[in-house]
Amino acid sequence: MKKIFISLSAVIATASFAFAADQSPIILDLSKSTTELTFNAENGSWNGTYDDDAESIDSQCFSFLHFSFAEWNTWWGFTASNSADNTQPKNTLIQQWSNMAKGGIVLNEDGEVKLNEFGAPVTSPEMPYLVAFYSQSMSARPVQMVFNDGKAYDPVSVYVNLNSYSFYSILFGDSFARAFTNGDEFTLTVHGVAPDETEKTVEVKLASFSNGDLTTASGWKYVDLSSLGTVNELYFSLDTTDMSPYGGNTPYYFCLDKLCVTPSASTPAEMINANNSPSISYERATKNVTISGADFAAVYDSLGAKVMQTDSNNLSLASLPAGVYVIKAGNTSLKIVR
Repeated sequence: MKKIFISLSAVIATASFAFAADQSPIILDLSKSTTELTFNAENGSWNGTYDDDAESIDSQCFSFLHFSFAEWNTWWGFTASNSADNTQPKNTLIQQWSNMAKGGIVLNEDGEVKLNEFGAPVTSPEMPYLVAFYSQSMSARPVQMVFNDGKAYDPVSVYVNLNSYSFYSILFGDSFARAFTNGDEFTLTVHGVAPDETEKTVEVKLASFSNGDLTTASGWKYVDLSSLGTVNELYFSLDTTDMSPYGGNTPYYFCLDKLCVTPSASTPAEMINANNSPSISYERATKNVTISGADFAAVYDSLGAKVMQTDSNNLSLASLPAGVYVIKAGNTSLKIVR
């Protein structure tokens, strides 16, 4: 007989960190979002999910990239939700807007994650959170987060959770996927991209079936990201053992909340110049790009088309429409949201 063990949360790390005044932790709080977040009263989905003009969800220093084809009711990347309904509805697509923890994570008065007596984060249906859809056919990095101030940061931690659509597919199967059996796994990989374009990764098992036991991250799972070092961006990928010739069968969704980072102790210029590479910085308020250590730089749109170039140290993006761009100088690149 199958035994199903549902983990409410991973063991919470309680180590103390000493930060300088200008290196205080920044914890994602969608109540501070500068993107207007209103939600569908019936299913909790962000009303901007199918808005083709919505390029990102911005809060504090974070920009979570969002893409959609409204005509086809298709989206990928990040969206937001305030759904606290983790039941299994007849319409499986409704499950894509919810998580198994029944809401987002609450912060205490000090701005830190509030924990219950068992060490698990306190959740509330009033707290919005992020839902991610990983669509491999759309982009090499379809689920991304960049920093909207053009600076580099040191990731500390993040909480992740199984999306309800993925959970019930793993548990019971659906019209595309089979229920998990011994040896099956559903894995999230967090990729940290350094200013010199090198990468480090952290893997998270969102579901694992071993020796007759199914373990799932159905509560908010704490993930230590400190091994990623200093990064310019994060991107996320999913993998499943339930594969077909066309890719994974398990619905490629997960939920994310309370990403925590600290400003890097070194500036991107210092880090890159140590490797004799160019540096790029972007000031979103003025739309200005500053380049050092290179004689030439180019700007590319989200489709890879070159839209601007310069042989000077400064470049204004003010004339470009809002969107996602990559600035390249030598062997250095920076992804930004204009």
